Amino acid sequence: MNKFKLAFFGYSGLLGLAIGVIVALFMGASELGHQLLWQTLPQALGNPRLYPLILCSIGGILIGFFVRAFGGYPRTLQESLNEYQETKRIDYRDGQIIRNLLGGFLVLLFGASLGPEAALVAMIGGLITYVADKRKITASQRADLTEFGIGTSLGVIFMTPLFGVGRSAEREDWRVVTESKLKKYVLYIFATFTGFVGYLLTYNLFPDQEQVFAIRRMATNFTWQGVLLCIPMIILGACFGKFFLFLREKSEQLNQRIRNPLPLAIFAGILLGVLGMISPYFLFSGEHNLLSFTRQAETMNFFILLLIGLGKAVITMICLACNWRGGTIFPMIFSSIAIALAFANILPYSPGVLVAVFTAAACAVILKQPFATACLFLLVFPVELFLWVWLAGYLANLFVQRVPFFHEAQTIQTFKLPQLPKRSVKSEHAEEDVKEIDEARTTARQKKVDSKEAQPQVVVEKSDLLNRKKRPAKLETKQINDFQSTDSSEEKIPTRMSRHRRR
Repeated sequence: MNKFKLAFFGYSGLLGLAIGVIVALFMGASELGHQLLWQTLPQALGNPRLYPLILCSIGGILIGFFVRAFGGYPRTLQESLNEYQETKRIDYRDGQIIRNLLGGFLVLLFGASLGPEAALVAMIGGLITYVADKRKITASQRADLTEFGIGTSLGVIFMTPLFGVGRSAEREDWRVVTESKLKKYVLYIFATFTGFVGYLLTYNLFPDQEQVFAIRRMATNFTWQGVLLCIPMIILGACFGKFFLFLREKSEQLNQRIRNPLPLAIFAGILLGVLGMISPYFLFSGEHNLLSFTRQAETMNFFILLLIGLGKAVITMICLACNWRGGTIFPMIFSSIAIALAFANILPYSPGVLVAVFTAAACAVILKQPFATACLFLLVFPVELFLWVWLAGYLANLFVQRVPFFHEAQTIQTFKLPQLPKRSVKSEHAEEDVKEIDEARTTARQKKVDSKEAQPQVVVEKSDLLNRKKRPAKLETKQINDFQSTDSSEEKIPTRMSRHRRR
């Protein structure tokens, strides 16, 4: 983005506004569907005990037929991000936008433990690419608009304005700060702002709104016991993050082996319904019931909270493996907070700090972005814990990279002091090294000689050479004759002495 045009500034604002409206309509419609299927209808039927099992089984049948007919939709968030990184666009052809929309609605309506971010990012990215192709926008501008759209949608979905911006900024190389890079992030922030405006204006039109992505306030006072427990909580959070990634990897491998999606989709629906009968916290992604769960966690013991957290992660991955496709960020947060609350119940020292540190460590390992994780929890935990959350995510990633057991790739750059040059030590094979150097020098000289000999030479005829040799002789004889003629002429000039002698 070399030119900071006012038109492109307007495009960013309109893009953010449109994204906010789309996210609000999608989430508002899915919320209305939840209320109809999970509140109004069961109340009309007398709240039967087996209602979650029946409804989830029906959902499994519908999702199985949908996947058999149209393929695996909606696309996961990682698939969309990988496509954008490779091609700088998200494909929209063959009705992929409609397929992502329908697949996302089916999964969310029937209680899957998955979030809406996967379907929304795939839809919004496809729409931006479609508009860019129709408007014949350049490739660089299309890539910037797509990045703005992905970041704005993530920020609006999770109600964290800086999550999308922080996610992109953390991947940038800030050793070189250019004017175009700064202008890009100015437009990014402006698009996010207009996205929130569009979301709030549209979402307020829906009735019975619930507070999403919030937890109860906990004591954040620092005690020396709580500060000492931060390191063990970071390590435990990092281990849970690796466990979550392990489950996701195995679920993806299992999903690739599926040939007939219908039986496994029905199995996932039955299992989801059984767990929903045990506890409603296993259903849905968790953004709507997170606040009520954290309030009820005070009355739950350690093992119940631990089972809810681990069970939430397991059922999420089973849904993914069985083609109940969707986002995993909301379930990841819910599971991390549930396990953190379990440890906070048995370690009553600075519970707010311990929960924030554990959750940040787990989510930073899963997302592999400590700063983006801190931005994600900026409005969830108290603002004064922002640096603690960031530090916990950084240390957790550093821990999994330094422990050989995890085999984690290097993603966090560590600071190193400049090293002084070391003194050269003579080796045992010094003579052989000298010989090799001499041989290299001789070969270099020989190459230079060969190159000189190989240069083209000008062919001169023999007559030209003879003429060149004769010319200097003629010049010499001519000069001698001129000199003699000058001497003779000087002698012929009469002088006073010559006249005296003549007399």
